[in-house]
Amino acid sequence: MSPNANYDDTSRAVLGVDIGGANLKYATTGNVCFERSFPMWMQHERLADQLVDDIQRFDSINSLAVTMTGELADCFPSRADGVREIVQQVVDCTRRMSIRSVQFYGTDGSFYESGDTTTNWERIAASNWHALASFVASQIAPNGLLVDIGSTTTDIIAIHQGRVMTDAATDHQRLANQTLVYVGCRRTPVCSLLNRVAFRGEDIMVMKELFATIDDARLIRRTQPEDPDDRDTANSQPRDWPSAKVRLARMIGLDHNQISDAEAIELSNQVIDAARQPIAQAINRWWDRLPESGDCRPVLVLSGHGQDLVTIPPDANVIDLRQHISTEVSRVAPAWAVAFLMEQQMNTHHVNHSVNEHS
Repeated sequence: MSPNANYDDTSRAVLGVDIGGANLKYATTGNVCFERSFPMWMQHERLADQLVDDIQRFDSINSLAVTMTGELADCFPSRADGVREIVQQVVDCTRRMSIRSVQFYGTDGSFYESGDTTTNWERIAASNWHALASFVASQIAPNGLLVDIGSTTTDIIAIHQGRVMTDAATDHQRLANQTLVYVGCRRTPVCSLLNRVAFRGEDIMVMKELFATIDDARLIRRTQPEDPDDRDTANSQPRDWPSAKVRLARMIGLDHNQISDAEAIELSNQVIDAARQPIAQAINRWWDRLPESGDCRPVLVLSGHGQDLVTIPPDANVIDLRQHISTEVSRVAPAWAVAFLMEQQMNTHHVNHSVNEHS
């Protein structure tokens, strides 16, 4: 999927970086990628240090293409302050690593130098969805619906004739028009999805506590692989089946040995059904609005790592980036997309420069 580049890759090797509020994601157009947990609200002062450590995993990186959503973290007084601090930390990283250039992607499809980010902060804030949608529109599906499910949110972006259909740019605007659904496949608390559950013939109120997340329901249903070494959970205990059962049982005031495995699965089914509903509602809203373009029927493009939360429209042709590219790249797709877009821009500038030299 790399562009046909006529320049020296070693002098312009680009790394895409997606700086989120809970995770850092990295990718090259050669499909080399990496992600890590990074709770911005707890560790924002050490973002530059973490970027340096992570980028050292990649060879011959000379340029960074950055997109972000981390400015929304509540450690920042405002989103503008969040953009400003993240930009400063990224610039600090590039100086320490002698990286030649860094540019920040905006929801207008442009890249900005660090000096231009203050006046353009609202374009740079929450821009990763637009980078991915622009890439999909130009390289995968010129007519379709992109559904990208991450750990925290779901992006639902209509594409027509190679262009992003929505004019919404900010999180607020996107919440209003249902291109952003604040439900993800890992961090969403169970108590934000359900008020009550059916259990042993009774209607039980769910405790309004962060005892369990949707990740626990997916672990119990085995749609999410166990990782006992990972303790990024509601109670800082392992991400495995037994621990997930402990967390989910506590949501209704019980211990793990007071519910059966079958009951744990049934509770998990209710959690997943509740998560699917707002995602399905938004998908159906936008799917029904997609115009057909000649003989080219719209395509449903799935990205991220929560595809089990998607209810596929009955008439949809599906492209799943896990099969189209790889499971690993699908998880970090915005970082991969923004690297591609910057390389494409570099190639265009190189070609234009060459034409001008010979004219």
